[in-house]
Amino acid sequence: MTALWTLPEKLVVRQFYLQNTGLFIVVLMLGFGFLSSNEHIALATYAVHDGFFLAGYLTLWLLYTVYVVRFSWQLFQTSDLLQLFRLVPPVKRTTILYLLHFQLLMPVIAYAGFMLWVGSKQGTLAANVVVTLVAVLLTLMPLPFVERALRHPNPERFSGNLSAWLRQRLTTPYVFFFIRYLFREQPATLLLAKTGSCLLTMGVLALYPTDDYDIRLLLLGMLLAGAFHAGIIFELYQFEATQLLLLRNLPVSLVKRVLAYGGILATLLSPEAVLLLYNCPADVAVWATVGVWFFGLSLLLLQYAFLLSRHYDRDRFMGRLFWPMIAYFLLIMYRLPVWSLMLGGGIVAFGLFFRNYYRSTWETEDVPTN
Repeated sequence: MTALWTLPEKLVVRQFYLQNTGLFIVVLMLGFGFLSSNEHIALATYAVHDGFFLAGYLTLWLLYTVYVVRFSWQLFQTSDLLQLFRLVPPVKRTTILYLLHFQLLMPVIAYAGFMLWVGSKQGTLAANVVVTLVAVLLTLMPLPFVERALRHPNPERFSGNLSAWLRQRLTTPYVFFFIRYLFREQPATLLLAKTGSCLLTMGVLALYPTDDYDIRLLLLGMLLAGAFHAGIIFELYQFEATQLLLLRNLPVSLVKRVLAYGGILATLLSPEAVLLLYNCPADVAVWATVGVWFFGLSLLLLQYAFLLSRHYDRDRFMGRLFWPMIAYFLLIMYRLPVWSLMLGGGIVAFGLFFRNYYRSTWETEDVPTN
């Protein structure tokens, strides 16, 4: 039993938390850097008394569970070692898989326990029952998907007649190559990143009518929104290194290349631009709000240029973002002008891009077999 547990625990649980270190850092900074314990309790109290607000919490838990299921499903489908779990007796296999995914869902389970504690103090029996049932169902949700992955390893991708017909008649501009790839191959990454970024932006904008805030709040929100896109930036870096090997040999100038990347990142960040302009705070000038969006664009370009300067795997890249975020946080709090932040980040990003674009290489990590 020890050997049966140690192998999947290392391949699934540890790998999941290592790959998503940056995501958890952002969530912790967002949840505990801006909200005190009393405010967390107040939000949970409001949720157990209001069904619509509670549904928002449950939706976020469901999205996280879908992300976990997708990660686990792909891993069990493609890993030869994990495929050997088909030989384990059903009862023992189900027990191990349940305990594995229980660990993966620990953030949801811990917060559900916190809400149950708040609900018990408030005497909200119905909300407590709903939270308990949802938490239990979410821990059971990955099991049928993993069982299916074990029974159908390494599936062949099917391309339907409609998609083939569209590809023959419609031309995709280069700017949308990567975005189409995200929709087809990485929908969970795109959904989680954009949902988190847009919800964060809307939350920051909703705070302005409640008190007297200056532009620093918008800049902090955009800083965290940029961190939400770190997974997408790494996917862009990996996509071009593994899918578009011919790209760097094309006769295209560096200026046109960097402008193309700017177009890709601006398209990714366009929902935030719509939210900022449509809900522009009354106390913040429109030009300053536009500057906040360009600051976010410079953050995304800086992340991509940082990957070009030196190859990092996903885990190390996410971890390396912590100190730059702290530095930006201090610069924002010391009231550095928005345009200086945007121009400073853009100049550094352009410098790294022009210096390292042709020097950068994708390194394949050797996975140990023992």
